[in-house]
Amino acid sequence: MDRRWFLANGVAGTTLLSFFLGSRDPLRAEQDSRTDWQTERDELSRKWLELLGNFPGAKCPLAPEMKKVDVKDGITRYHVSFSAEPDDRVTAWLLVPETAKPKSNPAVICVHATTRGTGKDRAAGLAGKWPTDPPDKPAASRAYGLELARWGYVTLSIDLLGDGERIADGLYDSRAFYRRHPEWSIIGKNTWDVTRSVDFLETLDLVDNKRIGCVGHSLGGHTSLFAAAFEPRLAASCCNCGVLAWFTELQDKHHWARPESGILKDGAPALAYVYIKKFSQFYEPGNTDPVPVDFESLMMMAAPRPLLIMANEPEVAGYHLVDKVAQAGEVYRTLGVGDRLALFSFPGGHNYPPVAKRHSFNWLDRWLDHTPAVPTIWPNESV
Repeated sequence: MDRRWFLANGVAGTTLLSFFLGSRDPLRAEQDSRTDWQTERDELSRKWLELLGNFPGAKCPLAPEMKKVDVKDGITRYHVSFSAEPDDRVTAWLLVPETAKPKSNPAVICVHATTRGTGKDRAAGLAGKWPTDPPDKPAASRAYGLELARWGYVTLSIDLLGDGERIADGLYDSRAFYRRHPEWSIIGKNTWDVTRSVDFLETLDLVDNKRIGCVGHSLGGHTSLFAAAFEPRLAASCCNCGVLAWFTELQDKHHWARPESGILKDGAPALAYVYIKKFSQFYEPGNTDPVPVDFESLMMMAAPRPLLIMANEPEVAGYHLVDKVAQAGEVYRTLGVGDRLALFSFPGGHNYPPVAKRHSFNWLDRWLDHTPAVPTIWPNESV
């Protein structure tokens, strides 16, 4: 009976292997395994924070503001803002379906993909990619904040820094941010904003604090994985089409630490968006140092909480997601929760198509203990 048997049967392979090799106390072996993993997790967290920069040492007062905007098709929309830092506020749409109970509803934080200024509006189904675009059509929709509200969830669709209402010096311009935080990173900041979003949802009587999830596509999916790793109050997370591989020699060589002079892309204004400032060391000529951490370690750090990784078939292959999820799966199985990590692939392009929506919404339903309110997320359209 070899190690492949333990993995194939979804059991805590290291624990049982210790038992079969002579441990007289399998419960003690399991406890030792969990202790060893916690030590390893702390080390992974340390390495990530060396790259990303540390989160703020203390939380400022949340100072939330909330204003009812409209009621449409059984969903009440509130404009929300709250403090992430003393000099910065997160803006968001809170959508509350009429099916919500006075208390104890599951909630989902919805993180938008890269837009050209619509930010949270696109996630809430109010606009497309550009401010002048109409809302997305079902086949290529990024309006998962609205769709999940139709599904019966309380949703909070936030603006990331540099988009939506949080455009200061320019669209996705990070220069002012790094003047304030020279040792931090944009993805660290985005992750912190999700943490503050959890803080806000915990102030609402209608939200069950134990059933808060996070979902996102592309940039939002990338952010949702980091949030799953670093925010333990997230009960379940879904990452759709987030870039989960380091680009150092591929076509977009400066993907992770662009030069601050900016890059022209897709006809948009020049971007001065430096995602991880400290990553620039790996682009220096002659540098041969490997990046000390990779994305499977973020998946591991989310354990034992449920995590769904989704991507189209080319991304699954290009980012080596089968191998990465398999590596993370060993940690989940060691902790006895092998069914809480999953990979779902789909054909087509960089999208969040209906087939992926069906799967991810059902995933959230399972782990957030939720029964859908309606059989569809688009009127007169099958999911």
